[in-house]
Amino acid sequence: MSTDDSTSNDIPKATGDKRSEDMNAARSEAHKVLAKVALSEEKRGSSADLPQKEKDEAQKEAEETSAVASADTSKLSAEDQEEADDKAAADAKAKKEKELADKKKESSEELTKRLQKLALDRQKESTSERLKVVQSDHNSHLSSAKTFQELKLPDHLLKAIFEMGFDRPSAIQEEALPRILANPPRNVIGQAQSGSGKTAAFVLGMLYRIQIDNPATCQALCVTPTRELAVQIFQKALTPMAAHMPGLKVRLALAGEQIERGAKLDAHIVIGTPGKVVDWLKRRIIDTRKIKVFVLDEADNMVAESGFRANSLLIKKQMPKGSQSLLFSATYPAEVITFAEKMVYNPDKILIEDGPEFLMLDIIKQLWVDCQPYDGGKLQFLEDIYSLLTIGKSIIFVGTKRDADSVHRTLSDSGYTCSLLHSGVDNAERDRTMESFRTDKSNVLITTNVLARGVDVDNVCLVVNYDVPVDKDGNPDFETYLHRIGRTGRFGRKGTAINLIGDQRSIEVLAAIEGHFSTGGKEMIAMAPCEPEALADAIEI
Repeated sequence: MSTDDSTSNDIPKATGDKRSEDMNAARSEAHKVLAKVALSEEKRGSSADLPQKEKDEAQKEAEETSAVASADTSKLSAEDQEEADDKAAADAKAKKEKELADKKKESSEELTKRLQKLALDRQKESTSERLKVVQSDHNSHLSSAKTFQELKLPDHLLKAIFEMGFDRPSAIQEEALPRILANPPRNVIGQAQSGSGKTAAFVLGMLYRIQIDNPATCQALCVTPTRELAVQIFQKALTPMAAHMPGLKVRLALAGEQIERGAKLDAHIVIGTPGKVVDWLKRRIIDTRKIKVFVLDEADNMVAESGFRANSLLIKKQMPKGSQSLLFSATYPAEVITFAEKMVYNPDKILIEDGPEFLMLDIIKQLWVDCQPYDGGKLQFLEDIYSLLTIGKSIIFVGTKRDADSVHRTLSDSGYTCSLLHSGVDNAERDRTMESFRTDKSNVLITTNVLARGVDVDNVCLVVNYDVPVDKDGNPDFETYLHRIGRTGRFGRKGTAINLIGDQRSIEVLAAIEGHFSTGGKEMIAMAPCEPEALADAIEI
């Protein structure tokens, strides 16, 4: 990386050195000419005793030399002026482009906020009646909150919430926040579709309980399946919500984060992945005695037998008695809810009554393409599709790291600016990859299921399932399919999900996924022709 940077920095320097040498040479030549003029003038002044013919010749030579010098110095001056004009024009152009880019970014962010608000409003209207609240204490008089003011939040949190663009609670926040903020605290198992404000709900719960002290004591712990989701929670939710909490210290427990042997954690909140959190607990880096709030995000994956159940149980056992447990996810298979209820004492449950099929976003157009007869198979078809489409941002989900590398290599060789993200990629590179994708430096992200859950990136208009999702036993993975396609169609924008099929087994898996989610025998995933031009016309982006 450092080699590339140094090389790129030398290019403009070398060009500048050459230009400087040329200018110095021109100036030197001009000085020589002027010296010659002076000499000629001296000759002309001292030639009074010369014959008239020689006087005339000397005068003519002096005049010619003077004219040449004048032309050269004029040329030099014009070159300087031209260079200055070019520089001024370039600076003005760069300034104008920056202003336009800033204005475009500001407009895009404002549009996203408005679309997010509209989507949340529509979501709230359709979700409120479908949320089923099961209270552990049937004598409780807790009710939903229609405004943030009703929650009696401290001023610093209320101010931050309004600054973030929230003007009233979403459907999940209406039901969850009164329970999360209750005194004594209530344990909550909450379900809400992606983009509904569930992250803001549990982050608010953590910040509400924090007492800022020095040295800092760990008072809240949030565990997520991936480093990308942990970083997102920290950057997009916790940081702006804690904007008016000076002295608050937060630490990310992620692979690559190091704490010196014997040192204690100096943080009020820890956000991390299961493996690293367990490691820090075993090494007694995290002192759990003062922890008030324990959060599992994407809880279905965190407590599923095929997910991070073992580590989640290890962490939960370390939490002090009486600490609050908050489990949130977009999907909850029945067996996961049953286990979560055993893991968490006496929880209030806020679930979507109609089940996960309600979470399917109608604005996402779902297609499947049989690539078996296509010359070159799925990989060639994918490359041909990208050669025909003008796409903002897209994510390609691949089943294995090796195939992800192959897809990345093929598209990169074809001239596309694309990024690669899977567990085999260096952690620092993973962070840079996500930042590049978020800031539009890269428009195509090729990944495994690392990015299927929770991570929100604006303006993703196309998701490609290069491989249909299956679990470790090769069976259809319904929840992963739902999470994958949920990366597009954000905040009311149109989105498309394309499933590429390369064998008969994939057809059977996709049919099972459709059968699981569709209602009344309605076709959910339409077949599209195995012709790039025809598919390009059918895609809504």
